[in-house]
Amino acid sequence: MRKNILKILPVLLAVLLLGTGTVLWVSRGFTVSESESGTAQGEEDKTGKQTGAEAESEGGIETSGGAAESENENADVQSEDISQAEQGESVRAFHVTVLGDSIAKGYSGDKAVDIESYGSIAADKLSGELGMPYSFQNFAKNGLDSAGMNEKILPREDVQESIASADVIFITLGSNDLLNECKRVVQEILNTDTKFKSADEALEVLEDAVKRNPFLILKIIDALGNWDYLSFEEQWLSMMDTVCSLKQEDAEIVVTNIYNPVANLKLPSTMNQVVEDIIKNMNGIIDDHAAEYGYAAADLFDSDISGHVQKDGLHPDQEGQRLIADIVCEEYKTLSQE
Repeated sequence: MRKNILKILPVLLAVLLLGTGTVLWVSRGFTVSESESGTAQGEEDKTGKQTGAEAESEGGIETSGGAAESENENADVQSEDISQAEQGESVRAFHVTVLGDSIAKGYSGDKAVDIESYGSIAADKLSGELGMPYSFQNFAKNGLDSAGMNEKILPREDVQESIASADVIFITLGSNDLLNECKRVVQEILNTDTKFKSADEALEVLEDAVKRNPFLILKIIDALGNWDYLSFEEQWLSMMDTVCSLKQEDAEIVVTNIYNPVANLKLPSTMNQVVEDIIKNMNGIIDDHAAEYGYAAADLFDSDISGHVQKDGLHPDQEGQRLIADIVCEEYKTLSQE
């Protein structure tokens, strides 16, 4: 991780730019009868989309504890089974559960634009191919990291019930772990206990400090060389232990790896390369435990997601969500045939 000075400083600044956006997932569902389990902040409308106004209210702002807080933790569930229900038949629905951050939630940075999450799209697609109605629950939250998943989401009774009844579980997580570690690194470099409210604030403080003392670059090199991958791995394993203990034996798990969220920021190639090296190491952790837990890791890193993002350059636009849906569907079909 020890690069020359010109490589190291840009990468830290680049990753800090991630603070203006985070990652989520959303949900839509069809079952035999209507049911309600409450509404989550930024819940989807009847088409499985997160409305722009709701998205704007959440904004993908990370907190020091991990997940952005929601006043109401429950997810919205819609139900429908037109053809079979009219005949009075009882039909088992294909149940999809989504866990994750703003990417999984279907975050929209434009209040005039609704984004349907990849989980909703995938549920519709898979149920159509299977010839079954489907139910869909999305518990994704803006700003969620792996610690927030383990501390705030997985202990919830409604989440555990959804996992226990799921035929497939989609999980997208890791981008906010990257962001939170970057903020910790800045604190370490500046030797401060200050908790930055945003990445923009952290970036501004760091830039000013380096201008006053260029030798801080040496501390930046040391900090990046001691990047904390262990905490992410421990939280990831804890999450998978919980999910696997709750799910049905034949239920499948498809996780997505981390794509480069700064690819569209037109950064110098050396800066982008160091960012990608860090992401590759985090993705390596995800890949290394796939066989152990029996999940499939959908590869977003080498996909074209970065070519289908919103104006923030970070979050997938509608085409990006469709692309992710196609990728996770293929991984699910491969798993289910094994």
